[in-house]
Amino acid sequence: MKIPKLSKPVWALIGIGLLILAMLPMLGLAHFTTTNPRFCQTCHGTGETADVGQPSLVHPDYNEVGCVDCHAEGGGHFVTDGYKDGFEADPDRVSSNCERCHEDMKQKSDTEGFKFNELGIRFPHDKHFTYDVQCADCHRNIAHDLNINQTNRPRMAYCFQCHPSTDSCDKCHPDGPPAEEAYIPPPAKLPETPSADTAQATFEVKCSKCHALYPPTYYNSEQWVANVEQMASLTGADISPEDAALIISYLDTVAKP
Repeated sequence: MKIPKLSKPVWALIGIGLLILAMLPMLGLAHFTTTNPRFCQTCHGTGETADVGQPSLVHPDYNEVGCVDCHAEGGGHFVTDGYKDGFEADPDRVSSNCERCHEDMKQKSDTEGFKFNELGIRFPHDKHFTYDVQCADCHRNIAHDLNINQTNRPRMAYCFQCHPSTDSCDKCHPDGPPAEEAYIPPPAKLPETPSADTAQATFEVKCSKCHALYPPTYYNSEQWVANVEQMASLTGADISPEDAALIISYLDTVAKP
């Protein structure tokens, strides 16, 4: 086959075109691995990591609101820093992305239009934002709810991070509190004053980082040992062998028979 005689500029353009064609599969792979929720779920949907991704009951599904919308800077569509460094679950990052879609919430004082406010809770967003409250402080489980009974809605335990539990119920429940009494997990946040019992404090702080605390009586001692050891083995759980031993020593005294 005889090679056609072409000018150098033409050959340069052909070379550039071939280079672009060769790069397209690589760019497509990079785009898929940094933006597609299906790729994220190969790790975060298997239960092998402490930060487990789960579909939301009240937020649009992953095909409408993907991982990059909440965890990438500016909700970017192509994460140049890669899947490891380009994503954060930091409240600042997530909350700023919340405001991209819900920009009117900072000025909202009523609950009109709240589709999932099933208990009719009174909540003035504008007042809370004046105290530097971030969206993720209350809506940390909007997409991934690891509680025993999943709701994907803010939990009363989150309110107690700032509000005293002695506040009147009708402050937030104008129609009265729910008739059914439910277990309210402790705040999923480092307590202002840790428990005097180091073992109990370790349980409360370490185990509430990723999900609300299960009642100590939820399992027996043997089941707790297995669960704590499993959680300690997860990437990102940050539970050292010493922490695990303390947690187990506390749960062993309060677990169900």
